[in-house]
Amino acid sequence: MKGMTPMRQIETDRLLLRPWRIEDAEELYEYAKDPAVGPNAGWKPHDSVEESREIINMFTDPERTGVIFAIEEKESGRVIGSIGIEEDGRRPQVEGVFSLGYVLSQSHWGRGLMTEASDAVVKYAFRELKAKLLSVNHYPENDRSRRVIEKCGFRPEGRLRQATQLYNGELRDLCCYSMTAAEYFLREAKKRNLSLILPEEATLEQIADYQAEWGEERIVPGALAPKEGKSPEQWLEHNIAGRVYQAKPGIVTSHTWFLTNEAGMLLGGIDLRHRLTEPLLRTGGNIGYGIRPSCRGKHYAPCMLALCLEKAKEWGMKRVLITCVEENSASAATIEACGGRLENRVEEEGKLFRRYWIDLSGEHHESYTADLGNDRI
Repeated sequence: MKGMTPMRQIETDRLLLRPWRIEDAEELYEYAKDPAVGPNAGWKPHDSVEESREIINMFTDPERTGVIFAIEEKESGRVIGSIGIEEDGRRPQVEGVFSLGYVLSQSHWGRGLMTEASDAVVKYAFRELKAKLLSVNHYPENDRSRRVIEKCGFRPEGRLRQATQLYNGELRDLCCYSMTAAEYFLREAKKRNLSLILPEEATLEQIADYQAEWGEERIVPGALAPKEGKSPEQWLEHNIAGRVYQAKPGIVTSHTWFLTNEAGMLLGGIDLRHRLTEPLLRTGGNIGYGIRPSCRGKHYAPCMLALCLEKAKEWGMKRVLITCVEENSASAATIEACGGRLENRVEEEGKLFRRYWIDLSGEHHESYTADLGNDRI
């Protein structure tokens, strides 16, 4: 994150989030001098326009770690607050973990503007900065900030006592929240009315159209590919049976779903294998997925994976293994976007595979790398 300024503008319905400019000093001072504003964010009210100018110089320092946006109201063209992302000081040296902070002019409270700005910056953090986790905090009595945080989908972590010392020496508790990348994409999936359906919930015509679009490209996951010698009806029966019946040694039971939108279009497919055999533990993994060719590049893959991870967690799975070939950067980005942690790379039949684990429990697990024959999940 260091030295990320200048950064691009982010536009919402009512706001423009943009880099700070030195000519914003008077508008910054206008709200920053208010004793009801700064202390709620942990800093003292500004004493002069010159002090506000110095703060802007700090915000725009190219060596500064993090990104700080000025919040400009479109209607008035005035700067009414600031919002930014910085490294999380309470999780030092943890890669991909950032912290959200914001402040808004008192005259603009109660209009949903900070929720609007925060939603946009949370999206920026996970989609563009590739955050693994985003944290945010508020002082216990700041109910306005609490409501913003809850509306944006953050989950409470607890109250950290005597967490920070203010400019006046006062010790304050912090109410702490966070959101993981998988939680963000799960929320996005539901906001976009995306869902997973079983193959029998689609029509055979929809499935045939989905399969045909792949053309000569191999359908991923393979469980959604046509089976030679089987009619569409037989294919569907085979898919349903695979949830409880092992067709032959080495084949594990699994659930397969299509990703669908509000219009009922089949956008992609995903397969969740119930356990790991030695080959799956080595390079196959618990989950395989693919997006149909016409629907790629629309952030469907991380949303689909997040929905599948939710099902895996509901079924009591503690963690899942997902792999991809080294050169498949798009798949690697999807796995990492949902919190995948690269354990190692292994070679299989001349191909190099990346092996990622996604923790679904929050508990620590020892590596299974030393024993690839282990059949546990």
